[in-house]
Amino acid sequence: MASSSEPSPHTTADGPVPSARGIGAGSGQAVRNHEELLRDRRAALRQDPAAIGAAELARQVLGWARSLDAGERVLREALREAAAGPRGPYGPVAEAGALGRAAALLAAAEAAAVLAARSTHTLTAEAGVTTTVVSALVPALVAESTALLGRPVVENASDTDRLRGAVVAQFPWLVHGFAAEEADESGLAEAVRLGEPLTDVDPSRLNSLSRGGCSPIQTLPRLVTGPELTAAAADIRILATSVLAAGDELHRRMAEAPDEPPTREADRRLAAGYETLYAAAACLGLWASGTQAEELWLRATLRALLVRLHRLLDEAPPALDPCPAGELPPEEALAATLTAEGPLLPF
Repeated sequence: MASSSEPSPHTTADGPVPSARGIGAGSGQAVRNHEELLRDRRAALRQDPAAIGAAELARQVLGWARSLDAGERVLREALREAAAGPRGPYGPVAEAGALGRAAALLAAAEAAAVLAARSTHTLTAEAGVTTTVVSALVPALVAESTALLGRPVVENASDTDRLRGAVVAQFPWLVHGFAAEEADESGLAEAVRLGEPLTDVDPSRLNSLSRGGCSPIQTLPRLVTGPELTAAAADIRILATSVLAAGDELHRRMAEAPDEPPTREADRRLAAGYETLYAAAACLGLWASGTQAEELWLRATLRALLVRLHRLLDEAPPALDPCPAGELPPEEALAATLTAEGPLLPF
């Protein structure tokens, strides 16, 4: 089980997967809403994990909040330096394209974390895979984002490997669920309605394995061909279709992975690919549900995640459509909208 020691701001949660024993245990006041815990990051930095009820789930959400806060701090500083002149204390300031890609990766991490935090309430039976995926994903995307800005927030590699090994162990159920397109539609619909009230987590529904798979990913085929995305801009539809095609290939390879330990490095890369697909499904699902994120954010996040997914599949980078004449690439256009003050990320 998880340790009661406070996690580092730049590491994942203490345990690889939640278990029915211990998640509902813990001293102090129970956490009623994991979305609020994630969003109030300054309060999260002051929170003592040992004093939280529903201890393990809450510690995982705290880990996500702290990683996101670390990434935001680096991005804000990079934006301040870029606004001040061509050189900062660390050398030449980040170019607009790097700023936009860094912001897109952080936004993808935020979308995944917010959806997962709400899903612990509404898709509780899937928490065994969702929290494990996101606990590996968020520090990894923060590390990649901040590396683009020249000051990486380093993830804990041993934690990440352990978490991805736990995801590999669930490949058979994840592959089956994706092929069958099985999902808890009502629970997912509640999860993507950001800010809506949430019921308390039911500890009796928690399990270390999610035999039903992962609803956000397993509804991706229907989402990509559904009315919300068919009304989107053409390039977003192309990006979403490309993500789904990469997801099909990812699951084909997951199905071929050995059923028995030890976990191979190639399998952990597939688990990282699954994390990336979850982030893409979160961005698409939250955007389609009517969140305030603009198309520019969705365009930039999907481009960044698609490149990452192809890299993890050891495939050539995808051919991203060129920008119309006179228009900036989405990453540079996004960077032009960012300021170091005020709200920074869209989800």
